[in-house]
Amino acid sequence: MKKIRVLSLLLSAALCLSLAACAGGKKGDASDPAALADAYAQAITGARDLEYNEAYPVLTSADQADAQEREMYFATLGVEPADVQAYAMSVSLMNVQAYAIVAMLPADGAADAVRAGLEGYVENQKNGFEHYLEDQFQVASSAKLETLDDGTILLVMCPDQDTALDSIKSALAG
Repeated sequence: MKKIRVLSLLLSAALCLSLAACAGGKKGDASDPAALADAYAQAITGARDLEYNEAYPVLTSADQADAQEREMYFATLGVEPADVQAYAMSVSLMNVQAYAIVAMLPADGAADAVRAGLEGYVENQKNGFEHYLEDQFQVASSAKLETLDDGTILLVMCPDQDTALDSIKSALAG
């Protein structure tokens, strides 16, 4: 009887650990781009206040967004849609505010192209605001572009970008 009880306890513990490992994951992996895009979107939304969440909606690879809208976002960022497996992005398409929060998982072999596109976008924002709006030039100049351990490329260009970056990274880390 003791052996059965011990065995059942061990099996229960193993089941709990495996369920915790599955549920505790911060995001889906590259094999589930929709789950990954959702995790990115939740991390971006959680890092912002209500005003930014309403002003700059998050477009994801899982959305059924208008093809023309999606094309406009990618063209603005200088990234080809075929170069990413999953993404979430929130971007000001008007040149009155330097604002972009983008999380992208590059397709195999496309990390350099995605990073170069986003670096070019940041440079364009800096050039556009340099003699136009000094406060927005400072935001663009302080933009953070990082590659996370899982290959996700994260761009944060917004007021208080360090706090937003840390919040997004924490959310994605689990």
